[in-house]
Amino acid sequence: MMTTPGVPEGASVAVATLLLLLLLREFLPLSKHWGDSVKTSLNMGILPLLFSFGAVILYKLVDLF
Repeated sequence: MMTTPGVPEGASVAVATLLLLLLLREFLPLSKHWGDSVKTSLNMGILPLLFSFGAVILYKLVDLF
């Protein structure tokens, strides 16, 4: 069984999750439930997804050229 290299099918799910976390990071400070622990938790989810997003974009650009 051979697999082809490329962007995995879950990349779109990762991008959607990144967008959702970024939106939550923008709107949660307006809530009374905002605290340093919530900010840290969101950052822990956003940072790896941001690296994954960058890798997907880099792969697509290299694949294009």
